[in-house]
Amino acid sequence: MGLVTYTQVYNRIKALAGIPSPDANAQTQITEYINRRGKMAFDATTFWPRYLVVGELRNYSSTTVAATALVAGYTYTILTVSTTNWTLVGAPSNTVGVQFVATGAGTGLGTATWNSNIIPYTQAGLSEIDQFIRIHKSYQPFYQTSSIEVEYYVTSAGAHVICDPANNPPTAYVTYRKPWNGPYTNVSTDIPDEWFDYIAHGAYADWLRADGKNDIAAGEDTNANTFLDNAMSEVNNSRVAGVIAQRISTHVSRSYRRS
Repeated sequence: MGLVTYTQVYNRIKALAGIPSPDANAQTQITEYINRRGKMAFDATTFWPRYLVVGELRNYSSTTVAATALVAGYTYTILTVSTTNWTLVGAPSNTVGVQFVATGAGTGLGTATWNSNIIPYTQAGLSEIDQFIRIHKSYQPFYQTSSIEVEYYVTSAGAHVICDPANNPPTAYVTYRKPWNGPYTNVSTDIPDEWFDYIAHGAYADWLRADGKNDIAAGEDTNANTFLDNAMSEVNNSRVAGVIAQRISTHVSRSYRRS
């Protein structure tokens, strides 16, 4: 998976458009087109290999609460014992690290960690999550041992795992997409090579359309979409069938199935 620079994409568009020395306004316009097409390529499929992370161990978010703030039915882990008798509120012993389901609020100065069922978008030392794809428990998925896949729903806080009441351990294996690395500028050197032809011809089509040359722009759009379909077909061909995702639907794959 190679990378190309903004300058390489920009020079291709200049060559297609026949404008060797665009003025400042034209440069700004082309940059907008490059970023528009880059984001469209990113959104075309969730499974671009360079943005895909499979079965990464992630922690549930946790919050430190006072013993006096425990809520019955919630799962906690003792953080500090202090003057609290944790056995009176559901813990099997007064030991740091013991996990239990609270029977109510406690007394004293002890603290506990509330074990939520939420996997946040960010975790120190790991990539940010742009889109959750699948979540598994118990074992790393797609490796050697079958792993239980869990259901979840997504909010601004992250993925809320369903039917994991014990939260033990308070972790899960997440398959997700990393965020797009744009917007690109004239010093960018990290544009995916697999998008190069699509971005260049797509941005050129946008340039033509802005100039009122709609018929020529339609032809360039067709060229651009063919380049993008071919890139997604390569992803399709290299994936493990039926493991991470269903087949990516493109013009090329649809035509192949009809033949």
